[in-house]
Amino acid sequence: MSSTATDVVRLLTVKGRKLAVAESLTGGLVAAEVISASKASQAFRGSLTACATDVTSGGACPEPRDGRAVGAVVGAVDGPFGVDSGSAPGGKVEALRLNGDREEIRRESVRSVLALLLKGLAGEQTGNERAQDTERNGGF
Repeated sequence: MSSTATDVVRLLTVKGRKLAVAESLTGGLVAAEVISASKASQAFRGSLTACATDVTSGGACPEPRDGRAVGAVVGAVDGPFGVDSGSAPGGKVEALRLNGDREEIRRESVRSVLALLLKGLAGEQTGNERAQDTERNGGF
């Protein structure tokens, strides 16, 4: 379990939000990482994993496939980011170029999308949530 997944679940829970994921090359690893966090059932709704090349979000195979370079991955999150501050909802997309073998590419894809989600959730924190975070972290 990663601390990023724990932070994502904590922020989702504090905000009363729910998370569902759709994955391809990660093969369910994003869902597994989120589910491993304590209290994940309070925020996690479920996942869908697709493996067909016409719906994959990147390549982790040992050689290019269907014109996609090995390690070329697109991570995306969508949701009501910014709603607490009055700005318009919107998603975040990140094009990645990852190196390594198949497993390293898959793991880094998971880390990247969780970090992207955490960044979106953290960016919309209200003053009260920041105060709670400060209190939990010993006043810093």
